[in-house]
Amino acid sequence: MNVNFWFFLWLLISVVLIGFSVWTTLILIRQKQAWRKFAANNKLRYRSRSLMVSPEIHGVYQGYPIGVFTSEHIIAEGRSERKMTAIEIEMESRMPVSGALGSKGMVPIIQTLEYSDTYQPNNAKWNVENLIRCDDKKVLEAYLTDARLEALNRVLERKNDWGLFIFKGNDTILRIDTPDPLEGAKDLQEIVDLLISVAKVLELNKGEDKTLLAYSTQRAATRNHRLDVEEETFTEKSAFELEDEDEVDGEAEAESKGEGDKE
Repeated sequence: MNVNFWFFLWLLISVVLIGFSVWTTLILIRQKQAWRKFAANNKLRYRSRSLMVSPEIHGVYQGYPIGVFTSEHIIAEGRSERKMTAIEIEMESRMPVSGALGSKGMVPIIQTLEYSDTYQPNNAKWNVENLIRCDDKKVLEAYLTDARLEALNRVLERKNDWGLFIFKGNDTILRIDTPDPLEGAKDLQEIVDLLISVAKVLELNKGEDKTLLAYSTQRAATRNHRLDVEEETFTEKSAFELEDEDEVDGEAEAESKGEGDKE
């Protein structure tokens, strides 16, 4: 009886593993077919590195450089890894501030970025689980209008997906990571079109970068003024201390001279 039990257990495990392997392979095949179709329809570069690895897509879509590929996220304090489908576009605007904002799933990544400020928009529809980090929150506060926050929510509030908006120097990236392998060309098209429509709202208006820099300049001027006041206060205090020391030295010298005259 023991032999029959172990044989049945082995058979069950084998069937499960084979079934999972077949199911994974079918998903991968459908994914490649869908991505290849999307790339061909939009004149994008499709690349499949090997049979059992997800493909990649790169190129320019509606004027925006885009990328579709598999991303890997470390979870559970580094004990496991989660693979997701990443869809990102590179925006035209060059932000006058460096920073990143994202939904709950992207928080661990944003926390690793060494930015000085954390910003929380005063907006009733903003999810407090989201995180915004930057090097100058005054600039970002002026940039994140209600219209832009509403557009960002279309990316950040997607069920089961993770949204990220990151900007530094010449790079401004809007991205969605999803657990969905996107086996249908229409599903991929929907996410790409969403990112494009949100990016158009997030793009800086003509001359807006200079306007936003003014907020940074004002903040720096205020900080410098505060430092100047502190330095002046410190200098005045030092002068008083030196004056007191001179008076003490003078009094001591006079007393010494007086004692010498008496002798």
